[in-house]
Amino acid sequence: MTRHNPSSRHGGFTLVETLLAIGLVGVLLSLFLVVFVPARGMIRQAMARQEAERITTVLRTEMSMLRGREQAPQSAQTSTSTSFITPFDKAFHWMRRSEKPSTSIVIFSYRADTRERVRPDGTYPALPANANQPNGHTQLITIACPMDDPVHSREIKDAVGNVFLVRMTELERQNNGTFKPAKESGTIKGAQSPERFAIEENNTVRGAIVYYRADFYIMSPPNPARYKNKPWKRLGRPAFSANLSFRR
Repeated sequence: MTRHNPSSRHGGFTLVETLLAIGLVGVLLSLFLVVFVPARGMIRQAMARQEAERITTVLRTEMSMLRGREQAPQSAQTSTSTSFITPFDKAFHWMRRSEKPSTSIVIFSYRADTRERVRPDGTYPALPANANQPNGHTQLITIACPMDDPVHSREIKDAVGNVFLVRMTELERQNNGTFKPAKESGTIKGAQSPERFAIEENNTVRGAIVYYRADFYIMSPPNPARYKNKPWKRLGRPAFSANLSFRR
């Protein structure tokens, strides 16, 4: 005769055990979210800072050098808006372009085809946006140039990542030694040309240096034609800003 043991259990979990397991998973998930979500935010912030520093460095570097097609002839006595005697002259004219977005400076990256001939400014032509996959014949280039630049403006549509539009506003020294942004961007107090610009204090010329605030806006969409008649106030808040300077 077969005897049944009333204390024997069938396979599976009881309701209490199931609830305990669910509770444990919930606690672990909560701990994971507490640690992981802030970490993701910190990573995004760090990446944003790195991007801001990289874009700011590109602007400062480009405003402190002259590319081949930007250099004025040796016989030139003054610089023009596109041909410069010194890097200071270039920075001076570039800053004045910030009077309106349609002529201001843009910064963007594009994938260049290194099999093509190098252009007079030392850069390679951009690959079309639908063919800019990385390979052994491409190079990612980040450049700053006027929005209406005759060469690079055509490559904005082929940009990789964000296109930044730069607004430069002079920081005017106050009587208490602090600096305050000028009312209008693109203006430089005290001179209409870089050749005549110098700072005087107590009847003493102490050099040619311009302090300015650079506001970086993300162009969305990255289409220069959309900014032709658009004022700065229509662009909203900048993605980030930096206080910079250039000097002779």
